Amino acid sequence: HNITIIQQPNYQFTMPTIKGTASVTDNHAQLKLLRSTTFPSNFSQKVDFTKIHRGVIQHWIEERITALLGFEDDIVGSTAVHLFLPEAAPSSSEGGEATTAAGGGGEAEVDPRRAQLDLAGFLGEKEAAEFASELWTMMLDAQTAPAGVPRKLVEKKKEEMRRQRELQQQQQQQQQQQR
Repeated sequence: HNITIIQQPNYQFTMPTIKGTASVTDNHAQLKLLRSTTFPSNFSQKVDFTKIHRGVIQHWIEERITALLGFEDDIVGSTAVHLFLPEAAPSSSEGGEATTAAGGGGEAEVDPRRAQLDLAGFLGEKEAAEFASELWTMMLDAQTAPAGVPRKLVEKKKEEMRRQRELQQQQQQQQQQQR
């Protein structure tokens, strides 16, 4: 597929010919989209990336992207991770604890509105909006939660563990009855 590139004095924009091939790089066009799109009110709140558990959030992003697409796509998953999680500095801890983003003291900022618009080319507008809203809400929760893990994910894990224990107990009871 051909991509048409139009250059003008102060900017350049790329016109995608198929879904997911390019995002709008024209600042004017992106500003117009930012003004015309309705975003959740919590997008105005900042996330302190030093207080969230990057590994847990990254895993959730990758799983959610796979669920939305219906298949695993490392490129789209990686794009979503890079749009919403600033690069973390190498950490001295190995356990995947909440790590300082963007090297020591400087806090990286993410604009969830721009990230949502960038993902729309891959996921579709509706899906990108749902994904961005759900992720931003979880990250806002994670920054105030113990260990930087969103409460929703903690509760989900507790439920999984409870179901696993029940299944093990049922299997033990069945084995005892067979004896």
